[in-house]
Amino acid sequence: MLRTLSFSVAFLSLLGDAALAQEQTRFLLVNGTNYPIRELVVSPHDMGTWSQNVLRGPALKPGERREVVFDKQIFDCNQDFKVVFADDASQAIWRYLNMCELQKIRLNFDRMSGVTTASYDE
Repeated sequence: MLRTLSFSVAFLSLLGDAALAQEQTRFLLVNGTNYPIRELVVSPHDMGTWSQNVLRGPALKPGERREVVFDKQIFDCNQDFKVVFADDASQAIWRYLNMCELQKIRLNFDRMSGVTTASYDE
């Protein structure tokens, strides 16, 4: 009985690890802006409930790309991104991005007009 219980606990532990691995969101972020990005936070569309910074490491320089990985807390495919730029701490928001099948996204920003655009491969 004890052996069966130990096996069951070990098996459930492995299943839990596999489930945790599947509960992550990952995509390639390309900085198409002319400014280094210090932070990236995510929120359900128009909710303004921003996550913690999901951009690890040093600031993402213009033209650079980096894999972004964070625990999946996405219950709706449509999400907003907000970045904080490293040069002057200004912020920009990209709205209504489809996160369900996202593999690669390039963020573009015109600081003069405040217009944000994104192109992505799903």
